[in-house]
Amino acid sequence: MDTRMGFLASLLAGALVVAGAPPARAQGQTIQRCSEAMARSEPTAPCRDSSASAVSAPDSVEASSEPRASTPMLDLRLSPSAADSIGYGYPYRDPVIATISSALVNVDGITPGVKRQVVHVPGLPGRNRLPGLEGRGYVSVALYRQHHPAPLMVILSGIGSSAYFGVGTNMAALFHRAGFHVLILPSPMNWDFALAASRSGAPGYTPADARDVYDTLRRALTVLRERHGLEIRGVDFLGISLGALEGAYLSVLDAEEGRIGIQRYVLVNPPTDLDYAFATLEQWLASRAALGPERAARLRGKALAIVEAHAEDHRSDPAAIESTVEDFSVFTTEQLQYLIAQYVQMVFPELVYVTQAIHDQHLLSAPRGEVRQRLAEARAFTMKDYTEKIALPTWQRTGIVADSATASQGGSLAAILDRLRGNPRVHIVHSADDVLDDRASIEELKAIMGEQMTLYPYGGHLGTLWYPPIRTRMLGLFDPALEARRERRER
Repeated sequence: MDTRMGFLASLLAGALVVAGAPPARAQGQTIQRCSEAMARSEPTAPCRDSSASAVSAPDSVEASSEPRASTPMLDLRLSPSAADSIGYGYPYRDPVIATISSALVNVDGITPGVKRQVVHVPGLPGRNRLPGLEGRGYVSVALYRQHHPAPLMVILSGIGSSAYFGVGTNMAALFHRAGFHVLILPSPMNWDFALAASRSGAPGYTPADARDVYDTLRRALTVLRERHGLEIRGVDFLGISLGALEGAYLSVLDAEEGRIGIQRYVLVNPPTDLDYAFATLEQWLASRAALGPERAARLRGKALAIVEAHAEDHRSDPAAIESTVEDFSVFTTEQLQYLIAQYVQMVFPELVYVTQAIHDQHLLSAPRGEVRQRLAEARAFTMKDYTEKIALPTWQRTGIVADSATASQGGSLAAILDRLRGNPRVHIVHSADDVLDDRASIEELKAIMGEQMTLYPYGGHLGTLWYPPIRTRMLGLFDPALEARRERRER
């Protein structure tokens, strides 16, 4: 995959929801947005702010290079009992820019000095002979192995992510260097997983997806031990974004069944309301109608040109991230919202194609053997189309859920909070300015989880994952000795 597609994969993996002030929610008042432009400062210096700018005029989609006037920042300071103080040194105060920074990490999936192995995990019966997908009925996972017995870190990233690109590969390098074997799984909403491992053939309902992940992980562990001779000394789990929500349900399954015995779960920025997230993305995507196809294409081209200009940079290096973020900071919030929604939208054509290969609902008119034609038709399906026309009818027909309300409530984080709170193996990491939730909901989650949750004041959605002090703290959540050793090396 080239740099361009790697960027798309990174956005799919790490940026489920980026920014903006979405509609009000019943759970509490919607969080106000921080200022538009990036705030760059030394950790000990005051943060510089910039004011919001309007969306580009209809006759232009050019990114603005004019400096923006300063405006007071939203006060996101939390009580000492709520926020982890290490997060106050985080450099970006704009949650839009903070989230974009996460999408720039390891877009090409390259991990210098760390060898990666492709492993094929057997899929479900009957999935290997579907028209146009013959021979693809296995789940492709990425293995980073040690040459000695070691604990295994399992990583599951966000919506549509593969095992080979994006923030998951960056975290794989971190944990491999700390002494772990690492296994990256594709998202249940990646076409690969949907084809080979989704029992419903229409992923998106978290409890069912978590069951599919659990069964796939069990098969993967058997393959690793029996075919690859991997000596595993315990299993840990890192869930990122949608993968964190799925990981929360995974913890409930393993607590009940104990077939894997996962020792520690760290869940980073789990969304609490997927309906809200997808509705927000649909709203952002709707702006392409006002832009028109030519101007929208120019806007996408400008973003890709920035990524390609930084193709040789080391994506986990803070200086490289800063340089790329500075280039992206010339876009308005509305432009960034459109770009993110458009890239997340790219999950769905392949997913729609696969779902219709498994259970043809006669939504694609081209014959089943005409792969290109069916994929072209699938590009017209939005996130909302997928849910309403494909996923929900499939779940209802197979008895997974009765209606959309059941699906929303039954697949939420709130539905299992009591189980998470009672499980000392589970730890949540969140940011107070994560635009996926309002601040009140995040603080309520912290109040419920107590010491089982680390809350940072800044970072947007997943923007903390590249920040060195927080990466060190992340290691410590799995083993305090790892954090101490890393701190000694960096001194």
